[in-house]
Amino acid sequence: MFWKKKNPETDIIIHESEDQRQSYRYNFKQGQGFQITFKEKKVWVLNISAGGIAFNNNGFQLFDFDFITFTLDIPNFKGNSTFYSGLRVLRIDNKKICHCIFEHCSLEQHELIHKYVLEMQKNDLAH
Repeated sequence: MFWKKKNPETDIIIHESEDQRQSYRYNFKQGQGFQITFKEKKVWVLNISAGGIAFNNNGFQLFDFDFITFTLDIPNFKGNSTFYSGLRVLRIDNKKICHCIFEHCSLEQHELIHKYVLEMQKNDLAH
């Protein structure tokens, strides 16, 4: 006799989530967030993850690149929270939002963003 093998529970959980990136990305609410300077123009960050950020297009082109720096206000963090990395526009969507990736970014800088996203999500859940 042949029996149909059941999928393990973990497979079901993994496949149920269509956009797993959302759990590691922090979307700022309207009027929150912070500004960065990209190619000598100030822009408001719409969302952030360890992979990159998104902001409204302000005349930028696909694959534009610049070095950026900003300081994160991380709840319950007592270390240096200054972030420095290269930033490249990978995609500009139909809503004129630039989706960018961090380049030349150290492991410590990636971990800093992970810490920030986690603390911001925990803060939102608490309030």
